Amino acid sequence: MYLCPQITTNDKTMNNDKKDKEVDIDDVAITLEVDSEVIDKVRSGEITHILLDIDENNQSLILENVDGNLILVTDEMPTTFHGCYLYNNGEFPYSIRGALDFLVLANENDNCLTRIIDVNTEPVKRFNYQGAGKPIVEDANGDSCVWEVSFEVVPVLVEPRYYLMRWNPSISSFTEKDFEKCVKNQVHGMFRINWSINEWEEARRGDIFYMMRVGDDKAGIVFNGQLISDPYPGEDWAGCTKRRMYVDLICTNASETGNEPIIPFTKLQEAIPSFEWSKGHSGVLLSDDIMDELVKLM
Repeated sequence: MYLCPQITTNDKTMNNDKKDKEVDIDDVAITLEVDSEVIDKVRSGEITHILLDIDENNQSLILENVDGNLILVTDEMPTTFHGCYLYNNGEFPYSIRGALDFLVLANENDNCLTRIIDVNTEPVKRFNYQGAGKPIVEDANGDSCVWEVSFEVVPVLVEPRYYLMRWNPSISSFTEKDFEKCVKNQVHGMFRINWSINEWEEARRGDIFYMMRVGDDKAGIVFNGQLISDPYPGEDWAGCTKRRMYVDLICTNASETGNEPIIPFTKLQEAIPSFEWSKGHSGVLLSDDIMDELVKLM
C-alpha cells in the first residue's frame, strides 16, 4: 500500500466505453502526484491499494457533494458542523463520489490510468473539531476524525489483450445460482470470480475479457471486465487430475438474471459468422479484427 499526499487535476480526456464519447478526465478521476516507483509497482501488481486522508482540500473530489456541500448518509443529523470530519460513532457518514471511477497516477516522466475496483474507509485520527482551518489536536474520545479512504486499483493498459471466456452453467462449477448471487451482491456495480484461461501465455493483469454463456437458450455475452491478476496454476475445476491456469476477474455490466444477454448469441453469429462463439475452450485470445466488430455491438 502507498499513501499519496497530494491531489491535482489536469485537462486530459479519455474515452468512455459506455457512452462512446470523450469525457473530461476530471469528471471521472482524481490525478495523484506519485513517484515513478509507485507507478511501476502498480503496473506490476506489487501495489494494489492507494490510500488517501480525506481533508478540506480534497473532500469535493472524493465525496459526493452538491456545489461543494457534502451529502451525509446518516440516521441522525449532527447538531454541530464537522465538515468532512464527522466521526459518527465510527460509521462512515459520507458517500464516495459516484462518478469517481479512476485514479490517474502521474509525475513529470510518466502516468498510469487505473480503474477503481473497490473502496474502503476507516477513521485514523480522532479529535474535537475546532473549525475550518484550525489545527487538529488528537483526542481518543473526540467527536471528529480524519477518514482514510483506500482505493483498490488495477491499471488500464494502453494496449490490452482481449479474451473470450466461456461458461456453460450445466457443467460448470460456477452455477446459475452462483451467478444470481454475484449479480445480487455486486459492490459498486462489480463482482469478483476466478476463471480458467486456456491461452494464458500472454495474458496479464489489466487485460480485458468477455464472458460468453453457452449451452442453453440464454447464450451470449453476459458480462465483461478486467483481469486483476496474472495467470496462476490451480487444480482442475472439474475435479480431474489436470492442472489448469486461472486468472482473477473483476466483472462489470452483468445482465440481470433472466434477462437477455448484453449481446445475444444470434447477434454475435450474425455480425461475426467466421468465429465459433459457442464451442471451444474458455480463455481464448481474440484477434483485433474480431474485437473491432465486437466493440460495435456493445
